[in-house]
Amino acid sequence: MFTGKDIVILGMMIFALFLGAGNIIFPPMEGFTAGTHWATASLGFVLTGVLMPFITLVVVAVLGRGEALTRDLPKWAEVLFLATLYFVIGSLFAMPRVTNVAYEMAWQPLNLTEDSATAHFVFSVLFNIIGMLFMLRPNTIISTVGKFMTPALLVLLLIVATTVLIFPLSDIVEPSKSYAAGPAITAGLISGYQTMDVLAAIAFGGIVARALAVRNVSSVQKVMKYTISAGFISVLLLAALYFALFYLGATSAQVAQDASNGGQIFARYVNALFGSDGTWIMAGIIILANLTTLVGVTSACADYFSKFHVRLSYPFWVVLFTVLTTTVAQTGLTELLRITIPALLLIYPVAIMLVFLQIIRHKLPNIKASYYFTLSITVCFSACDSLKNIDLLPQFLENWLTHLPLYADGMAWLIPSLAVLILSFLLRRKAHQTK
Repeated sequence: MFTGKDIVILGMMIFALFLGAGNIIFPPMEGFTAGTHWATASLGFVLTGVLMPFITLVVVAVLGRGEALTRDLPKWAEVLFLATLYFVIGSLFAMPRVTNVAYEMAWQPLNLTEDSATAHFVFSVLFNIIGMLFMLRPNTIISTVGKFMTPALLVLLLIVATTVLIFPLSDIVEPSKSYAAGPAITAGLISGYQTMDVLAAIAFGGIVARALAVRNVSSVQKVMKYTISAGFISVLLLAALYFALFYLGATSAQVAQDASNGGQIFARYVNALFGSDGTWIMAGIIILANLTTLVGVTSACADYFSKFHVRLSYPFWVVLFTVLTTTVAQTGLTELLRITIPALLLIYPVAIMLVFLQIIRHKLPNIKASYYFTLSITVCFSACDSLKNIDLLPQFLENWLTHLPLYADGMAWLIPSLAVLILSFLLRRKAHQTK
């Protein structure tokens, strides 16, 4: 029997799994840049950073595993997409970012050790080993995270959010950069990519399905019902947190002028509000948030790769990814943030279209054709967005793409992908009419 208490605990676990590095470090910088448009920008951020991940989580939980999203693709494409996804949200990008956020935003401000490469390395090793100990016992994830870590995290976040709303540091400034050049909601939509939560939801959906299976919940109707109920708790908490963090950024002019990332804005703001006590509050928030995400994502990555070879078991991949995360983390936070965005612009649209195609799968006239053509177009145009971000897009392509709607906003893939999908319906209908 799955009780109301179990739903709350599961919802808390989902919230804690999603609440990681990007969820804390990106909104303050986006809020500062959006300025007087912070509310509209935060709405766009919530659409791609909360609503889309929630839909993805429900779809994957019903399917049982994230891999089921790619069942209609050729085997090579399925493996390529999933391996890329798990490396992006795992040990090559997101988890080293999680480690570095914990070091720069939680450990360094405490001034317990001198900042150095050695201190950074030692912290990375210890932080990831602690996470690994939780991962080696995956059945404890829901109870440990949902019952203990999340409530403590929520209390600390509530203290900060309430204080920011009552005692903002500065007046809200005018918007700048992309928020001054175009619609704030569109810029917010793109910034929501950076949380990686749609990608993470593909992994977390499997964790939720397994957590429900342990409690003998396996029917499609009940899995959907309980995932929606628990996920809605996470949606409310994350949306409220993002609005608070955007407002924090929008009122941070006093401390944000020379900040290079949102983590610095958040740290300085909390320190200005609470002094030395704020440093410890912030350290608690960051350590708990990043540790829960590290545990959830890396365990999901290890679970996926353990299926390839019987001798390379789940514990082997947990240890391997822990070592890899620790190694890549030595790159530093600012550099990781710089190289993550092009990767996200490439893979995020594909993940969104896979989820959308799964939702309408039963209505597709020709499943394989619709998948192949739609995703091929998505990959081509999202690759252009990625190349544009690093200034490697050939000029003749850029001249042509500038005529496409949403190209300037980094979403050149959307209209062509939907157009090809609609065309597949029309061609199928025409073929039936001519018979």
